[in-house]
Amino acid sequence: MNIQNPPKIGDTLFLMHREVVVIKVYTLFGFVIVRYLDEMKEFCVDGCALSQEPDYTNSISLKLLRGKCCE
Repeated sequence: MNIQNPPKIGDTLFLMHREVVVIKVYTLFGFVIVRYLDEMKEFCVDGCALSQEPDYTNSISLKLLRGKCCE
């Protein structure tokens, strides 16, 4: 999302390829509280990670960078 056009509560957007609903927006910090449409668990994401269209770009999980010492 663009900083000039932050999402609004209730907006349905995409986080990568999955739809999310905006629960709360922290404009000052650029964080957005969202939840997946089919789940009740809420979580925080960077507002720039949200988009109007699904994104099927390949990516890797940050968990892979963790190594074995922290398990």
